Amino acid sequence: MRRNKICGILNLTESKSAIDPLTRHRPIASLPFCSRYRLIDFPLTNLTTAGVDTIGVFTHDNLRSIYDHVRSGKEWGLDSIYGGLFFFSDPRLDRRANRFSTEGDLLNYYNNIEFFDKSESEYTVVMGTRMLCAIDVQAILRHHIEQGAEVTVVYKSMENVDNDDQNTSCLTIDEDGRVRGLKSSVLHDKTDHVYMNMEIYLLKTELLTKLIRNGVAENEHCNLSDLLHQAIVALPSNGFEYTGYMKNIHSVRSFYEANMDMLHDSNLLALLKGSQHIHTKVKNEAPTFYSRSSDVTDSLIANGCMIHGEVAHSVIFRNVLIEKKTVLNSSVVMQGSSIGSGAELHYVILDKNVRIEPNTKLIGTQANPIVIEKNSVISRIVEGDFTRLTNIGKPIPEVDSKQSSKGFFHHY
Repeated sequence: MRRNKICGILNLTESKSAIDPLTRHRPIASLPFCSRYRLIDFPLTNLTTAGVDTIGVFTHDNLRSIYDHVRSGKEWGLDSIYGGLFFFSDPRLDRRANRFSTEGDLLNYYNNIEFFDKSESEYTVVMGTRMLCAIDVQAILRHHIEQGAEVTVVYKSMENVDNDDQNTSCLTIDEDGRVRGLKSSVLHDKTDHVYMNMEIYLLKTELLTKLIRNGVAENEHCNLSDLLHQAIVALPSNGFEYTGYMKNIHSVRSFYEANMDMLHDSNLLALLKGSQHIHTKVKNEAPTFYSRSSDVTDSLIANGCMIHGEVAHSVIFRNVLIEKKTVLNSSVVMQGSSIGSGAELHYVILDKNVRIEPNTKLIGTQANPIVIEKNSVISRIVEGDFTRLTNIGKPIPEVDSKQSSKGFFHHY
């Protein structure tokens, strides 16, 4: 008798070039979010809340941050003697070049196909981490069984889709909820209303392994996502509409907007405090200290911080130091960063362990936030015209001999 009804697959071989430099040394799944989470927390919680206790994580590169965060999966109840969390990295990976973009990941699934057999699951659900959502996997399964489809794919009905979503596929859905077609880009759909493909698929495990074997036999260099795109068009497939909060993390701007969305109670409650509470790695930190000189409004601030300055409409992660006379507005500050006295930051993303020296001024815009790379030390004034900040990956020339930059600026 099968012990597990559903097996979970996290497909982490997601394109991340558009989110550079935030993904330069980490996969999308490891991106910090909402002051204390990582993006991988959301699909893991979606699966485990539905009772899935066997999850395969198929990775590509930069695995250390994933292992460090997830470990045995204890926070999600995956450290039992039954099932568990299994990692599979591509043995063909060449760290000197992005081979994923040309060779695909399907062969990695084929080489580890015994994972599906050992899971003894009747169904498999495949998802990534780029589509930020809190979805009921059991509801997808019930819908799948009721409709009698071969494959069920999750979609989000969207109005006025941003051009930045151009690499996201969309579906053609008929009145009965059946999938009649797929377009590789939302820009190919000339209407204002689109059904965005959330890249979440549910199908029988036996069918999935058959598709993988046939796919490798025909073209071993394709991706699993391409294989599933073909399947929902060729096989009787049904769409499942997701109506909750969703954000497609496909660019620096969308990542920034997703964090800013959490400052609105309706979005925060829908994503984090709905029918399932999102689990993450537990860290024991002292409560955040707010001095008498601090002035904090409309912000999310994690534990372990020291706040002495002015903070407004911002998301701040653990162990951040904000000195006196600092003005921080509409910004995202990641773990371990420090902002010196008299600094002024507007529309800025600071990656982990960034040090902003006193009297530094960084002013971006809502549509084009400034990104400061991990472990940088910044001491300069930057605002207004950013046309000279175009040499991504190279130090910015000094403004004058009294100012210095020991990190990298990125403007989007």
